[in-house]
Amino acid sequence: MRPFIHDDFLLRSEMARRLYHGVAEGLPIIDFHNHLDAGDLADDRVYENLARLWVLNDPYKHRAMRIAGVPERFITGDASDGEKFDAWAATVPQTLGNPLFHWTALELKRYFGIDELLSSESAGPIWDKCNAMLRDPSYSARGLIGRSSVECLCTSDRPGDDLAAHARLAGSPITRWPLSAASGADKNIRVTRVLPSLRVDGVDGDEAGAVVGCLDHFERMGCRLADHAVTAFDSGALRVLGREYGRRGWILQLHIGAQRETSTRLRALAGPAGGYATIGDRCDIAGLCRFLDDLERDGCLPRTVLYPLNPADYAALATLTGSFAEDGVRGKIQLGPAWWYNDHALGIRQHLDALAHHGLLSAFIGMTTDSRSPLSMVRHEYFRRVLCDGWGEKVERGEMPGDEGMVGELVRAVCHGNAREWSADRPRAAMCEPTKFSRQPCQ
Repeated sequence: MRPFIHDDFLLRSEMARRLYHGVAEGLPIIDFHNHLDAGDLADDRVYENLARLWVLNDPYKHRAMRIAGVPERFITGDASDGEKFDAWAATVPQTLGNPLFHWTALELKRYFGIDELLSSESAGPIWDKCNAMLRDPSYSARGLIGRSSVECLCTSDRPGDDLAAHARLAGSPITRWPLSAASGADKNIRVTRVLPSLRVDGVDGDEAGAVVGCLDHFERMGCRLADHAVTAFDSGALRVLGREYGRRGWILQLHIGAQRETSTRLRALAGPAGGYATIGDRCDIAGLCRFLDDLERDGCLPRTVLYPLNPADYAALATLTGSFAEDGVRGKIQLGPAWWYNDHALGIRQHLDALAHHGLLSAFIGMTTDSRSPLSMVRHEYFRRVLCDGWGEKVERGEMPGDEGMVGELVRAVCHGNAREWSADRPRAAMCEPTKFSRQPCQ
């Protein structure tokens, strides 16, 4: 019997298979937004067991386990690592239809060569096999990234972070890849870069100066992206920082529409990112436009990525990508990839269709993991398979020309080329003057 994860997983047409295997599969990964621990990468952490690598810090898994009725003791409580892994294994068969089922199978296959699906029955042998493999130095944090043909990673770092881990990473290449011909990449040996990105949440006007004072330090360490979780766009601090990003040629990422204030009990148990948030209201389109327009009129609008959590915003924000264009800057405003509760096959297809119908899919900068685990790099493979399947289907139905070269160029651009162009390009807002905070020291 053919294993669940096979060469043509999710690829339902001949054109889809040619696009994936001939174009997308071998492309390097640029992961421009994730929550990997730079310290783990700098230290080249050896994971104690599979739960420490894969379960304990994953709010996606924690959310599914809570829905399944797993007691919190086996999620974030005092249960042993083995007990927490067993609780996750028992939950996996219940995730059928959720992307966690696909991701789990892909991660076990790609990193550990395991075809068996995870369940209570298979948990013991899988635990033993994976833990034995994790004792091999090649399965360290850097080794796992090296197995994924990653060209660049951008971690999420707070304004007051001294970025010492990034300083160590800059001093020695994190990993060289591909480690073997089985990686799907070409034969050339390349080096993975790990760069910081600035994560700013909940800053008011009085605190903006302190954040601005940290930007020089972040920039020296290679940072070119800033990330804000927002619910409103009338913040004076956001405008101050947006001007600074535009002046420096940075990229602004706006994560929009997460309702994080839900269960007080779970917040106390699991912390602010514990997997209990939900989808909030639709984006305030008028407020967002005023914010972008104010920066543009001042000559300070940075390249911007919009990540709506509410999929009802896809059409409006895909259209907005054409509202603040700039001569010579391709795709200045981006509808970011399907995010958080939307990065399943259906959500990815809805996002891609909205962008194709209302904007230019050919200018899209592609997928990112938004994850805390090195194993989550398979989400790029998942995205690429969904992309190739969708466009292969359109060709088969006659909606798109059967010109494999033309469609293949779009796939190549979305999976790698556009993100690489954005990371290499750095258009500064020449008209944007320094703010009064621009020389304030980092605190």
